[in-house]
Amino acid sequence: RGLLLARGILRQTEPPPEFRVTVPRMAVIATDVFDAFMNRNALDAVVASDRPDDRLALAFQRAELPVEIVGDLRALVEATHTPLAVRSSSLLEDALFRPFAGVYETKMTPNNQHDPSERFRKLVEAIKLVWASTWLRSARDYIRTTGRGLEEERMAVVIQDVVGRRFGDRFYPDVSGVGRSYNFYPTGAARPDEGVVSLALGLGKTIVDGGRCWSYSPAHPSSPPPYGSASELLDNSQTSFWAVNMG
Repeated sequence: RGLLLARGILRQTEPPPEFRVTVPRMAVIATDVFDAFMNRNALDAVVASDRPDDRLALAFQRAELPVEIVGDLRALVEATHTPLAVRSSSLLEDALFRPFAGVYETKMTPNNQHDPSERFRKLVEAIKLVWASTWLRSARDYIRTTGRGLEEERMAVVIQDVVGRRFGDRFYPDVSGVGRSYNFYPTGAARPDEGVVSLALGLGKTIVDGGRCWSYSPAHPSSPPPYGSASELLDNSQTSFWAVNMG
């Protein structure tokens, strides 16, 4: 919903010509497909058996996709040649109390194979991986700490274009950003309620995983960084980035 809102705002405005803002196209595989996948392949018994992560993931990969969505997914990969992000979107992921954001898997696929059947196979693998991540050890442990039951969770899957450009064997955006409405560590003249923005080269995984990135208050974008020397600034600057491997 946030991306659709952003797209609506962008259509009503005209950004400067040097800026190109792209809202990724997306498709959603709803939770009823997840339920059908689990029931038709008797995967509830697999989940209840408490298998190690690798064996559980293998069981999900060997299971059959619900036939109702095979044609739609095939049409999607035949019409799309850009890298795809296959993302989790569970019922509990955006919970107000103890959200599950970051608990489940996201799989990036280059989607650049010449054969549409190979692109389709890679997409299906990624979808099954996201579904399997509902029951991986780290997710189970987190669910237990929240006091919720495993039976409460349902997993939808969001398929999005990866926004960016290709640079040789890598594909990534020029910049990724995360905006937060409250800044717990303001510096200088910034106030906590003015929020904070974090920027990084490449995919946003650098930011959400707590890596080195550039942070500033949007109310004071020109304020100097909170470092006492150039060497301290360099020590806290980004030195690596994430990209989609197109090779």
